[in-house]
Amino acid sequence: MNENKNNEVIFVGLPNSGKSTLINTLTSSKTSIVGSKPNTTRDKISTKIVINNKEIILSDLPGFDENPDSFNKTFQHKIEKIFDDANRILFVIDVNSKNFDGLDRINNILQKEGVEKKILTVFNKCENFEKYDLDKRFFKYIYDKEVYISGYHKIGTDELLNEILKYSGIKKNNIDNNSTISLIGKPNSGKSTLFNAFLNEERSIVSKIPGTTRDSIKEEVYFDNKLFNVVDTAGVPRKKQKDQIDRYASNLSLNVLSESQISFIVVDASLGINLEDLRLINESVENFCTPILVLNKWDLLDEEHKEKINSSLKHELKKFTWLKILRISALTKKGLNKFSNTLYEINEQLNKRIDTSELNLYFRELWVANPPHPFRGRRAKLKYVTQYETFPPSFSFHLSSRVPRNYISFVENKLRDDFLFNNVALKIKFKT
Repeated sequence: MNENKNNEVIFVGLPNSGKSTLINTLTSSKTSIVGSKPNTTRDKISTKIVINNKEIILSDLPGFDENPDSFNKTFQHKIEKIFDDANRILFVIDVNSKNFDGLDRINNILQKEGVEKKILTVFNKCENFEKYDLDKRFFKYIYDKEVYISGYHKIGTDELLNEILKYSGIKKNNIDNNSTISLIGKPNSGKSTLFNAFLNEERSIVSKIPGTTRDSIKEEVYFDNKLFNVVDTAGVPRKKQKDQIDRYASNLSLNVLSESQISFIVVDASLGINLEDLRLINESVENFCTPILVLNKWDLLDEEHKEKINSSLKHELKKFTWLKILRISALTKKGLNKFSNTLYEINEQLNKRIDTSELNLYFRELWVANPPHPFRGRRAKLKYVTQYETFPPSFSFHLSSRVPRNYISFVENKLRDDFLFNNVALKIKFKT
């Protein structure tokens, strides 16, 4: 499911031609992972830019390797549909490249798919290059037009961006800013399988090899009648992960939480939860992103194992007793119908707003009946409280002095219990 097929621009080229760097430059963000190793990018990675109320989807493809690995082969099987969906294709070529066999192979694929009219040839890494020095062997890769740029040094990228925007459309406001869901979890927990199940297509590459997904892949998904941006992220390994690319991919995954309102923490149910899963839940809450624990592969457990896992959850989740838990099988799609109802309930809570007078009446009475213990010799008095935001529900308590940490937890629990914020992350500020 493409975000906006009519406005999609595909970047295609050999490994290390600079596609990912170029997209990061055009979007002024770190959307694609950049590395010196070929095939750092393993799947189609899309990001949206909006300029002058026009939007366009920029999609980075893995480099076409002469000897593709299993991941690249899996991806190349999907190339026909990807090219067909695209409105424009940028053939990105390292102007210093001598790999004409590889370029011929890509060119042949483009011609075989009959997409010549969509192609704009982009000669990259031209920081010390003049157009008249272009090797004549490159001419056959030029179709309608060519541009000369340096993605790394940002030379010629404004001209390229203007060329791309010619094929953009008016911004569509079909998704609001409070509808981003991140899929996050340890490697091989089944995130990509679940992502594909939501889309009902093989969007993310799936394999038994840990760390298959390296990039954050975003697509639009309907849950009932509401549209969400769902982001499939790389598996987050332990902090001792040695591979630089995997560490960078893990950091990108965690950064997605700050831009999401809801996170699906996907866990292999047969293994139960451990410290890494608890860390991801905590990361989500600290980013005020509501976590939902998804116990995947639940169908593989016998009754005794299920009872054991449920018992361990009560012990492990003492700090997060409010957490919503879904037990599903992404592979067989059993339990996927639970997501729509759960998201409806969560969104109702995230969007709930409590009247200021009601909040103050409630907490003034609470403060008298259960005042906080003195903090450093001073007992805090409540001046007033207000809810200043939703998504997440955000509250500001104005006090005469500080309160102990346990009283902050007490206030949070009261908000959950008595105002029915049952399953969402709350943002609470205490100001003195």
